[in-house]
Amino acid sequence: MKVLLISYYYPPMGGAGVQRALKLSKYLGDFGVEPVVLAGHDPGYTRDESLLAEVPAGVRVLRIEHRSLMQRLLARRAATVAPRSAAAPAAASRSPWLRDTLLGAYAATRFPDDQAGWAKRAFEPALALLRDERIELIFSTAPPMSAHALAARLARRSGLPWVADYRDLWTDNPGYLAPGWRRAIDQRTEAAWLKRAAGVVTVTPSWQRQFAQRLGAACPVVCIPNGYDEADFERLPTERRSDGAFRLVHTGSFYGPRDPGTLLDGVAAYLRSAAPSARPLVLRLVGQMGSRFAERLARFDAEHPGVVEHRPYVPHHEAIAEMQSADALLLVVGAGQGSKHGAVVAGTLPGKLFEYLRAGRPILLLGDEQGDAAQIVRHHAAGWIADEASPERIALALHQMMQPGPAPLPPATARADAFERRALAGEMAQFLRQRQVAHRG
Repeated sequence: MKVLLISYYYPPMGGAGVQRALKLSKYLGDFGVEPVVLAGHDPGYTRDESLLAEVPAGVRVLRIEHRSLMQRLLARRAATVAPRSAAAPAAASRSPWLRDTLLGAYAATRFPDDQAGWAKRAFEPALALLRDERIELIFSTAPPMSAHALAARLARRSGLPWVADYRDLWTDNPGYLAPGWRRAIDQRTEAAWLKRAAGVVTVTPSWQRQFAQRLGAACPVVCIPNGYDEADFERLPTERRSDGAFRLVHTGSFYGPRDPGTLLDGVAAYLRSAAPSARPLVLRLVGQMGSRFAERLARFDAEHPGVVEHRPYVPHHEAIAEMQSADALLLVVGAGQGSKHGAVVAGTLPGKLFEYLRAGRPILLLGDEQGDAAQIVRHHAAGWIADEASPERIALALHQMMQPGPAPLPPATARADAFERRALAGEMAQFLRQRQVAHRG
């Protein structure tokens, strides 16, 4: 069975967004599903050339070059703004309302998002792929939602079945900033797309229930979560520093509504109340932080020098090594302080959670204490859970974490290998084959 796998994010692009499509293209072939990949190519996007080695030699990949308008504007600004104006991002970070308003106004002009130009440009090459490769099913993974827009258009033209994979939500996403009038348009657009879908895949149980309620029995909805790739953990050195500090490591970006401010307030509260004899705490942030947080981090560092270590984006294998060298791993789930998206946030499962589980380190989770991520941590990891919007609860969790002795253990029956990428690709292959047979019948 041949499948057109549409994913804007794909190596040599880096970041968390590429992992699902990459691992599916790596392992679907083991289960009789041959993927042909249609991807984006943004020369200005974060790159991780090391991931190219994971793309099987027999997988055809067609990359359509595209650089979003926002990327081009930011690049132009970086090239023309004088160094003395570098304080502008910090000033903007003091006004999140202004930032969100400007981003919302920009988002309202892009339909369905900033990758719309890529989807338009990719349509004719995609039609050629469908014909030349004798594709039997179209599979798209989003965000960006332009991937689904392209897939829905291809399905309408070709008559092929289409399965939509939601790594994240659209209008219900806490990071959705467009105004209310635009939300109504996007909701109608998404409903029109999904009338054509042969099936929907989500990455969390809560989102599966949400989609199933919306779509009814006519469109099957399954949950196939993200996971970890056992091959990523083979032959990696485990280096533990010997300076006596306790390192709490966070890998990945703070983006959209995620904000490290409350986390830093919680760390500061812990430091003020920690015993003088307590083991030194180091908060190690590995990944992109964004200039809007620079001022907040600088203020914290001035008050508590040496507590925060920031390492910019690293290739994926180095991020895995950072996880394994940690004393504990930090997972920030949710939408930042004051979120009004509680039900949606409860279903958020950051992809790195499963790599954290495989790394075998205790996990400090900040987020909805009854959400899907919290339930997985309770059943599969040693760790602690605290409300991300409460510095006091974060400080209490840090005190518990820093107590001598082992972290509280999960039930002995819990196994992280249920989230291994190859096994999950097998589940995906089975669902895709079922939807293709149902469409043909």
